Amino acid sequence: MSSKHQPTPRIGLALGSGAARGLAHIGVLKVLEREGIAVDCIAGTSIGAFIGALYAAGVPVAQMEESAIGIDWKKLARLLDPVIPTLGLLDGQKVLSFMAELLPATTFEELRLPLAVTATDVDSGEALVIRRGNLLDALRAAISFPGIFPAVRFGQRFLIDGGLCHPVPIDAVRTLGADRVIAVCAIPQVEKPLREDYLPTRREEDQAPSGWFFSLHPHHIEARLRELWQKKNAHPDEDPSNRRSRRGTPSLLKVCAQSIAIMENQINDLRLEQNSFDLLIRPDFGDITLLEFHRAREAIAAGERAASTLVPELRKITTKSLHRP
Repeated sequence: MSSKHQPTPRIGLALGSGAARGLAHIGVLKVLEREGIAVDCIAGTSIGAFIGALYAAGVPVAQMEESAIGIDWKKLARLLDPVIPTLGLLDGQKVLSFMAELLPATTFEELRLPLAVTATDVDSGEALVIRRGNLLDALRAAISFPGIFPAVRFGQRFLIDGGLCHPVPIDAVRTLGADRVIAVCAIPQVEKPLREDYLPTRREEDQAPSGWFFSLHPHHIEARLRELWQKKNAHPDEDPSNRRSRRGTPSLLKVCAQSIAIMENQINDLRLEQNSFDLLIRPDFGDITLLEFHRAREAIAAGERAASTLVPELRKITTKSLHRP
């Protein structure tokens, strides 16, 4: 059989978790579009699910980049309503409304490309792949970072971030019929023992945030939560400087974020060893940390650089015909 009659491969894109670093997915998409490499299906975890949904809905990559860079992240941070910490530290309803404004689709069936979104059942620990129904509910579950956002009811289940089971959803995109899988990992490789690469070591607690939150930087959020707690529990005669001098135990936000970061690194290494992919794109993020969304331009550029260096490999796996009997 001549090559011109051989079937062309279905290209699947697996976009992983990574919070602010996941904005690198936009840079990867820029390179794919620039090189004329068409994507046939997408699976996403956490922020990868949101960016994948935008792309599957037909939102231009240039518009994604413009939005990510142009968003007032300080203003967006004020959408994260602090709630009594019994379900989660932050209420995700306003974040859901924010996503709805950017997405031109509300269901999976309205998307232009097949999309799979991963989540985790908080009771059973089961990894779930959502492919139909309400897109916004699925995305809200996909980004529900444990301990920070409440678990999301989805049917009879309560779901949280899919990164706990599938930091890079390679298997999920295979379920959509992908013949070739391009995996994008926004979780940096770290040396063992794991350093605090996800969170900055510089203390910024002495910088008082303005309004509810100053930015999505973790120490600003920590400082605000600590301020609220101290006001609630302060003794009327106690000197505030004495309370500050007693700090030392990591905050709840830092413990939650760092714990998940450690687990995801371990799980991710195992998954990448076990799962079959054709190409892995893993950007170098330098010192960009977990919640530094205000550094969107740098994160996008990191993804673009990583994908650009792999253009020959991208062309090889996406143009090579399938050999089927």
